[in-house]
Amino acid sequence: MNPLAAIGGIVGFGIAGLDPFGALVVVPALAAGVRRRVIMLFFGTAWLATVLTGIALGESVQHVAAWLRNLFTVPDPVRLTVQLVLAAGLGLWAAYRWAHRNDTKPEKTKPRLAGPVGMSLMGTFWGVSALTDPSFFGVATIGASMQSMLAVAAVFTGWFLISQAPLCLVVLTLAAGRDSRPVQRAIGFARSTARPAAYVMTALLAAASLFLIVNGGTYLATGTYWPG
Repeated sequence: MNPLAAIGGIVGFGIAGLDPFGALVVVPALAAGVRRRVIMLFFGTAWLATVLTGIALGESVQHVAAWLRNLFTVPDPVRLTVQLVLAAGLGLWAAYRWAHRNDTKPEKTKPRLAGPVGMSLMGTFWGVSALTDPSFFGVATIGASMQSMLAVAAVFTGWFLISQAPLCLVVLTLAAGRDSRPVQRAIGFARSTARPAAYVMTALLAAASLFLIVNGGTYLATGTYWPG
């Protein structure tokens, strides 16, 4: 593949896959007291898992994409059962969060996976979850045309750095020191919005549960899911 075309494709797919959620994981973790080196560990494992997943994908990208499509194509009765179970689980989770909303202050609650092992596992999951991003399969087609393993790794590294630009920005800022002004501002913002963010999360869980119930009810009434 022409080098300029490859670079253009990496940039294009990276922008298409732009994901702010990595930064939204890291900043609240910092506000809750997670150490800088643990945050760096999360970033490193997320990058490594993304690259290794891309390398493993290799030239089988089309087969993997087809397998994922088939995986999520399930018979209607099974889909209905799964939706209702998920709706019950999400609804109970939302109810639990609401019932315990005043038990602790969100900004003072340290994440359960705040240690090195937990953040490494979370970073690995973050990297592998790239398989759910269509732009990842797009950049995988570029990687499949490369002859060198290092070139393939560079392709996925480029995509990761662009698509995870918000996370990269936080990590670069954090490299200047936890006490630097930008980091302290980000931590202050995370702490000031922790309580509203917790309420929003609870509302989203309840909304997701309600949607799944309505979706299942629509199927029982009409034989099709909503939206059709």
